[in-house]
Amino acid sequence: MPLFGPPNIPQLEAKGDTQGLIKALAYKDAAIRIAAAEALAPLKDLLAVEPLVGLLKDGNADVRRASIAALAARGGGRVVEPLVTALKDPDADVRAAVAKAVYRHLMTDPDQDTRRATASALGRIRAIDAVEPLVKAVMDSDEDVRLAAIRALQAIGEVQAVVPLIIVLAREQVRQKATGRSSLAVERAASQALDALCGPKAIGQLQTALAHDDADVREIAVRRLAKIATPEVSDSLSAALNDREPAIRRTAAHGLAGMGWLPEANEMGARYWAALREWRHCVECGPTAIPLLLTSFDTVDAVERPDILQALGELGWAPQEANATAAHYWAFRGRWDICVEIGMPAVEALDNVLRSNPRWRQRVAAASALAALNQTRSAPFARVDLIRQAMHIVDGDGDGTFKRMSLEMMLAEEHQYDPGAGERVEWCRCGYPASRVRSDALREPLTDLLGFEPSSGNATTYYCPSCDTRRTTVAT
Repeated sequence: MPLFGPPNIPQLEAKGDTQGLIKALAYKDAAIRIAAAEALAPLKDLLAVEPLVGLLKDGNADVRRASIAALAARGGGRVVEPLVTALKDPDADVRAAVAKAVYRHLMTDPDQDTRRATASALGRIRAIDAVEPLVKAVMDSDEDVRLAAIRALQAIGEVQAVVPLIIVLAREQVRQKATGRSSLAVERAASQALDALCGPKAIGQLQTALAHDDADVREIAVRRLAKIATPEVSDSLSAALNDREPAIRRTAAHGLAGMGWLPEANEMGARYWAALREWRHCVECGPTAIPLLLTSFDTVDAVERPDILQALGELGWAPQEANATAAHYWAFRGRWDICVEIGMPAVEALDNVLRSNPRWRQRVAAASALAALNQTRSAPFARVDLIRQAMHIVDGDGDGTFKRMSLEMMLAEEHQYDPGAGERVEWCRCGYPASRVRSDALREPLTDLLGFEPSSGNATTYYCPSCDTRRTTVAT
């Protein structure tokens, strides 16, 4: 009869006898080893880690499961490698216990270093079952954990990670735009992972991302799809031409263009050309392009608007409402009378002509329309009333001599020059009065009858409002 019986685990546990429980881990009876491991779990003693790790190679599966639970309860970086390695245990029940320990405990451990180490280890062994917890980890509050999770997902190579990685990338880009601060390392890692994952097998995931509420997510998905040249992708990109965001439509169109895709002359074709801002091609698609052109008109810059208005005119569009868009159209067509009828909604269109039209006659007409609306401007004309009188004479009947005499009389009456003091008028090549030449031969521009624009910090350039000729530049 032996002198000593088996260890009394409840008694050791009640005393908190860690050393006794550690010794019990080596007892020949599997039930004792299991009980000792379970008793050590809540104690979380650092000295117990190595003995418990040793039990992961125990011949009894139940002992291994008990050791796994104890190590998971202990947590911390020292248990990461042993538990992750145990994911390859030959027993299915043990593997399930390890997975629970790793994915539910270590991946959510309060210590960020433990979470990071776990993610890195999972990537190193390319654990397919780890995709879901790693996907959650890409949203971790700690940057290093996010980086480790992203790199692990790239190493595993499962396309299920595509949508979460796109969301992470979009979030970092939005943070950069909004605050000027983002994690460049996370952004680069996510982009590199998507480079590796976004092949033909990822098309389904990318199509899922196209339905996301976030426009930045959709745009990244479109950009990634455009790199995969297959008929299935062209269908997805053409569908993206209907997206409510102009940037996404444009990205999809560029992707299709890169694939050599050519649309038919229908609504889809109009959407394609509108997205590429090829307004003249929209005309080829017929009246179906009109709504797209009108919608685009409000989103493009002033430089492109004339091309849209030209396309609308070629399609036979006639405004049915007296609104701002109609005013831009009629101003483009030179129907100043209709702009005046539209009233205040036409002011923006008229101002645009007044500020930037390369033809100064158009500027004069716009200034006159604004005056009719009691919207006088101090620039680019000092006295639009005098300019209108002068241009009326220049454009009227009679030969050159008669026109010059009429202009000289008008200018003298308006005190623009004094013939009695020996002054004379110098004329533009089109016959419009340009300068007053004094008796001492000094030339002075007739600034009240010219258009003017600032040309530098201390100079103003004057233009003939009849033929657009630059007359002179004067320092101010």
